[in-house]
Amino acid sequence: MRYNMICIGSTGDVRPYVLLARELTKRGHDVGICAFENFRDMILQEGFRFLPLTGDVKLFMSNLMKPGTNGIAFLKQVKVTLEKILSPFLADLEAACQDCDVIVSTYLGTVIQSMAEVRGVPFIQTHYFPMDPNTTTPISSAPGQRVGRGWNLMTYQLAYLLINILERWYLADWRKQHGMSPRKLQAEPNYYLNGHLIPVLYAISPLLMPRPRSWGENIHMTGFWLDDQQEDFTPDEELAAFLNAGPKPVYIGFGSMTSGDMGETLNIVLEAIERSGVRAVLSTGWGDVQVSKNKNVYVVGYVPHAWLFEHVAAVVHHGGAGTTAAGILAGRPTLVIPFGGDQPFWAMRVRMLGLGPKPIRREKLTASKLARALKNLVTVKAYRVAAREVGERLRSEQGTVIAANIIEHEVRKWLREDDAWMPIIK
Repeated sequence: MRYNMICIGSTGDVRPYVLLARELTKRGHDVGICAFENFRDMILQEGFRFLPLTGDVKLFMSNLMKPGTNGIAFLKQVKVTLEKILSPFLADLEAACQDCDVIVSTYLGTVIQSMAEVRGVPFIQTHYFPMDPNTTTPISSAPGQRVGRGWNLMTYQLAYLLINILERWYLADWRKQHGMSPRKLQAEPNYYLNGHLIPVLYAISPLLMPRPRSWGENIHMTGFWLDDQQEDFTPDEELAAFLNAGPKPVYIGFGSMTSGDMGETLNIVLEAIERSGVRAVLSTGWGDVQVSKNKNVYVVGYVPHAWLFEHVAAVVHHGGAGTTAAGILAGRPTLVIPFGGDQPFWAMRVRMLGLGPKPIRREKLTASKLARALKNLVTVKAYRVAAREVGERLRSEQGTVIAANIIEHEVRKWLREDDAWMPIIK
């Protein structure tokens, strides 16, 4: 079958789709991935069709993921960001939904759902963090991550009302042009499409978040979609020499975070490293920062987490789902410094599992706080024991295999109900 997968986001969002696409391709399917132009080479080198998306992911993410942008503030940033590129953005998404048998999507799922409705093809929704109402955990962008069953449920209801208002704004003209009525305003997701119940896949391990009992039978937790082809990475001589020159270093990196204060963040990190006495591998990500030569700090660009995390004592990062999973998979104690979005959720889960010290929100970060946390991270035995135990359990999961099994099963079930369906043959 011909699958088109829509992925709006950074490397941490696109990479799991590449891994899922690998598994689907092994099974004989033809896969295309829609992503920002920045990921063209990655996707084409894997042998998949590339479906371009208007915009630059670095600019897109820098507008969205500013420190403290949670809840309503985050949705406001989504609106401001999309206003600038809305028309070509929707045109690219619509183009990416053509010429395929099945559509799979991450964010802006209801937008893609509308496009799948017009096409009349099966649609699979995927998530990297909780987006379905439940009383167990609040929605990932909820401010404060307070605990309480009523509060937890209310965070989803409020979020979906705001999301629906936002999507009614940028989808109104498109739906009208296609003869569709405006979407109804509601406080929960609508998983019905052309008479079918939409399958929902969470690329989350139940070890980190047990499946809420209230979720419907169409909602599946597959485990993380993790990389299994990076163990043969060969580091350059300087990195190898640094790793072997003393005690195992701590990895520190903030992925695609590119907010205007990254220079300040870097200064805080460097001072904390000096105060704590740890050695560190510092990943600049998209920050494009310069660091003076320092015998205790080695600066890297892209190095596969699956390889690098095996060679460090602990990890410090922003709390993206992919980086969080990679650190836990490696069995490394973790400190999360969340900037916004879903990152506070992962920070909370890491802390609740006893895998590291209390998270420090970026806007509250100081050199003294980080130095204390770094010392605790590498000296507290309980963190190492918990991280090793959870990592061993996580390694037994086969997230992409389970996800592909569910997708194939759900698509077959969907198509049995559509007698007129005919596959696209290329």
